[in-house]
Amino acid sequence: MQKPGGTSDSKLAERLKASPTLIRTILNILEKTQLIFSVKPYGGPGKMIRKPWKYYFLSPSINAALNYKLGNYDPVNREILGGLAENLVASTFFRWKETHNIPLNISYPTEKGGADFLLFRNLDDSIPVEVGLNKKKTGQLKKSIRNYGSSYGIFISNGFSKIDKKNNIITIPLTTFSFL
Repeated sequence: MQKPGGTSDSKLAERLKASPTLIRTILNILEKTQLIFSVKPYGGPGKMIRKPWKYYFLSPSINAALNYKLGNYDPVNREILGGLAENLVASTFFRWKETHNIPLNISYPTEKGGADFLLFRNLDDSIPVEVGLNKKKTGQLKKSIRNYGSSYGIFISNGFSKIDKKNNIITIPLTTFSFL
């Protein structure tokens, strides 16, 4: 039921009326089974502790099925569909990382109004990625490109009909990306 974005152990513990230690143990086990995976905030150890981690299902189908079973799936709700699109992109990047070691790392920018993901091909080379539904505004992506000194960014959305590159932004239709 989590909307796109991070969640803290304490918020989950409060919502589920369980201890934060139990929640961390459960999340750790789910990650080890690769049912879910985490995307950590970009930054040093302090940010890793203070900022919430984002959790995604390895398959967006599991996410959709659970939302449907819990009565939260609405095929016209942009928030639900946006979360599924973000999950699709995150799980694709995670699979590439695990099977081909590309990208080297997946994080998310911690600044407000930034892109959804930061991909790293090496330690110094970040690629901001924004995921959206019918969004054609590039403000968040441009902000992250500037903040991280990136050569370019990638915008994945169902608002595009073909792969294109304008200036330093590569646009990819969501359906095209889903076949990768």
